Amino acid sequence: MDKIQRLSSRLRVLFLAGMVSVPVLHAVGWAFFERIMATPPLNFSSIFGLSWGEPPFMAGPATLAMKLLGFCSSMLPGAAAMYGFACLAGLFGRFGKGEMFSAATVRLLRRLGWAVLVAQGMQVLHGSLASLILTMGNPPGRHVVTIGLDSATLAETVTGVVIILASWVMDEARKLKEEQELVI
Repeated sequence: MDKIQRLSSRLRVLFLAGMVSVPVLHAVGWAFFERIMATPPLNFSSIFGLSWGEPPFMAGPATLAMKLLGFCSSMLPGAAAMYGFACLAGLFGRFGKGEMFSAATVRLLRRLGWAVLVAQGMQVLHGSLASLILTMGNPPGRHVVTIGLDSATLAETVTGVVIILASWVMDEARKLKEEQELVI
């Protein structure tokens, strides 16, 4: 149990760092949009909501307004990811205290599952917004709106559902344990 508690405490710190890093990474990504998109090994197209790594045809370079709107758009799934990291930090904080099957751990696990599901929905919305934002400088009739689902989005959606179902099973096990403790 000591190993679990030590590792849980370390993971809690890691998840808190992840939560803080999300907006920072998104801000850096949008601040250096052209440079990142022009560097093939770095091509962080998912930050920008671009499904295939290629920005839609843009009539000119990304303006400051585009970058700010793009950052706001990317923080839709980013906020859900931050909430997911906060749930993980809380969950592993409880594990670090030796609390495994409690109502609070079940609640955190369920919230994590919902955060994963919401993040996937927000990722699809962000992809559509990002394509529109990046082509807002184009002449009339040349604006682009894309809607994209890929296998990663579907896999993470399934993962979110599995986490929610696991929390449900865990809650039922917790209730059984509590009932057994009441029996003399």
